[in-house]
Amino acid sequence: MHTSRPSRSGVALARLLIRPEPARVRFARQPIVDGSVEPMGQELSFRWSDGPRRTQPPPSPYATSMLLSQALLDGGLAHRRPGCLFVEMDGPTLLSPIAEVLCGHLGVIQLSSDLPVQEPITRRIAQLHARGYRFALADVAAPEDPRGEWLPMMSFAKLDVSLASPAGWPAFLALARQAGVVPIADRLADPTDYLRLKALGLRYFQGDLITPAQEETPRALPSCDVDTLTRLYKLARQGVPHDALAMAAAADPALVIRLLTLQRLYARAERPPTTLTDVFAGFPHDVLLGWLHVLRSSTFDLTPSGHSWSHAVREQIHNYRARLIGARACGSPLELEAKIFDLYRRLCSRDSGGVMASELREF
Repeated sequence: MHTSRPSRSGVALARLLIRPEPARVRFARQPIVDGSVEPMGQELSFRWSDGPRRTQPPPSPYATSMLLSQALLDGGLAHRRPGCLFVEMDGPTLLSPIAEVLCGHLGVIQLSSDLPVQEPITRRIAQLHARGYRFALADVAAPEDPRGEWLPMMSFAKLDVSLASPAGWPAFLALARQAGVVPIADRLADPTDYLRLKALGLRYFQGDLITPAQEETPRALPSCDVDTLTRLYKLARQGVPHDALAMAAAADPALVIRLLTLQRLYARAERPPTTLTDVFAGFPHDVLLGWLHVLRSSTFDLTPSGHSWSHAVREQIHNYRARLIGARACGSPLELEAKIFDLYRRLCSRDSGGVMASELREF
């Protein structure tokens, strides 16, 4: 009797149904160059994860949270040394804890033309500038821009070549240099404009003529547990000790992966942390609050499949802890937590989110 065999395409489809492709996130980046091999910086832009079907951007605090989370955590962009990261923020975002995450050594807060020159905005810029945060004045089309009063607190000023009159370019450059601000030619599309600006002494350029915005679609990290994030955010705002924060965070492996990634971005410690408590101790408090604010709106999935990886890891961590205690392998609670933390760190060093529960049985 003839026995039919499934085709290769049928087998591939069956495997896809059983083990679906991992979720992807999207963001865009456009380099700012000066002719060197490596760009001076990258401007990051939000993109919907489901592609061009939705073109209208969401409210900026949400969009900025998604962008920071997807580019720096899912995409690991900051670890690829792409230069300084330029991230645009509107008024509500600038006034929120989100702005705290873009420390001076990490990036630049970009201020667009629709940001009103109002006392709360000016005060916030002054406070962050005094703490070492850097700013870029974007979309400058004329030297008479009302945001010019912020120039003494700016590190960069971006000339919108598509809108600014060439007759005003020398005045813009003179104003920028007088304020000690680095000028950048933005939205550059015409080779003639490039040559004229270069002749005026301008060094940094951005736009489609140089390099169009490049879209990236990295694999998404496992979803965080929204209840754990909410609890941790409340505890951090209350100023509870670092060991209490570590105990709360340890309930969610997906959150721990992100904390370990962030620790590499911000920590200035001479030696690497040995416990999750050390990780929290290495964060500036305002930066930690800012990232928890970001993560609460950008890293959770309400579908059951979004938590499958974390559930499997949590079970294995529980079993691992029980085996260590049963075998009396640790001489103190601190040593026990150090071993658990070492396992978390080993997981994070692999393909984050791709570690299957079966792979953890070796520990």
